[in-house]
Amino acid sequence: MKRKKVAALFMTMLLTVSMTACGTGGSSDKENGDGADGEKKVELRWLNKCESEAEAEIWQQLADNVTAEYPDITITIENTDWTSYWTKLPVELASGNAPDLLYMHFSRASDFKDSMLPLNSYIEKDEDINMDDFYDGILECFTFEDETYALPYDFGPYVMYYNKDLFDKYGVEYPDAETDWNEYMDICKKLSVDGNYGTVFCSSCDYYIPQVLSLGGEIINESGEFNITEKKTTDALQTLADMINEQGYAPKITDTANTVWNWEQFETGNIGMLIDGPWCVSNVINYCNFNVGYTIIPAAEQHVTTINGSGLAISKDTKYPEEAYQALASLTGSEAQKILAESGRALPSRESVRDYYYEAMAEQDGLEEAIKESLEIGIPYHVTKNYSEVSTILNSGMDSVFSGETTAEKAAKDIQSQVDVLLK
Repeated sequence: MKRKKVAALFMTMLLTVSMTACGTGGSSDKENGDGADGEKKVELRWLNKCESEAEAEIWQQLADNVTAEYPDITITIENTDWTSYWTKLPVELASGNAPDLLYMHFSRASDFKDSMLPLNSYIEKDEDINMDDFYDGILECFTFEDETYALPYDFGPYVMYYNKDLFDKYGVEYPDAETDWNEYMDICKKLSVDGNYGTVFCSSCDYYIPQVLSLGGEIINESGEFNITEKKTTDALQTLADMINEQGYAPKITDTANTVWNWEQFETGNIGMLIDGPWCVSNVINYCNFNVGYTIIPAAEQHVTTINGSGLAISKDTKYPEEAYQALASLTGSEAQKILAESGRALPSRESVRDYYYEAMAEQDGLEEAIKESLEIGIPYHVTKNYSEVSTILNSGMDSVFSGETTAEKAAKDIQSQVDVLLK
């Protein structure tokens, strides 16, 4: 698969950087010094979450633009996939080899607050930044006791992607905003023929929580309380697992450690529908050799989806806080977000440039409407304390349900007990 080759490329990059980095900070003293003009040359190290070669090229373009704006700053990017990132980041923070810049997801920000540099004093001196331009629902997740610790570059609701060519092949009507759960299941049945599947799941809970909510369940409430054992919740989870193991509407998850496994399946062209956010349209542009449409997630007991987003932060241990902030401001600035928008990589967190995304993605059938309608029914993605560890327990426990080894009811009891111990 394309992404497996990309993973190998990323590992090579990581090994190369680890061989050149030294000292206790994210940048090597040997690599940073005075240039010919007497100005200090600074190389910043950026640990980033990245899932494809196409995406890596976009991030490199943004890093190069920082150097174009600030010639005395260069950035070395270390890209790694979602799962590996959350394993690697705490190790590096604890080892004294913290990166200068780091990717931050809104759901993990509270877990890493003490490792991030507070930004208020830098923001206050920045005459060019307009904090009101950022989508406040994500910015608030990066703010603790009125102190901002990261700046968001994207946000968005989970929507439904669908393979128009596969629908056309079997004469199945496209899903739309009026499609309910029963109609959705009927579509899955009609498409699950000849080695094709109606939909696809992934072991990461992010992808299926919107459907759990739609079916009337709830794993984490708005107060951050974790309860997966309620009957409506276990019934919803069992319904999804049965789509794999009983009805055969989705393929067996064969690589549970791979959080883009669902995309790898969708890109082959034999999957009808997939749930993800607007930040993944670049996958369609770069990897899907078929026509794709977009709509909102079908309603069951309620019509709902979740909203989340990502940003960038600075390590509190960076030796170059001023330069790191200059880079951060550029990487999350309007021009950078325009590039992310035009590539389909991000629905900008900045309202002032959001229309660039819709204009650039105008040929993506139904995307703008799906996003705007989903924002109307969307709710914040609720998280617990220590969410990184909680989500690992949840995902691991649900793997056995999606594989058909146990029921959602039995797995939920074990998941709940582990989470209760962790949170206490």
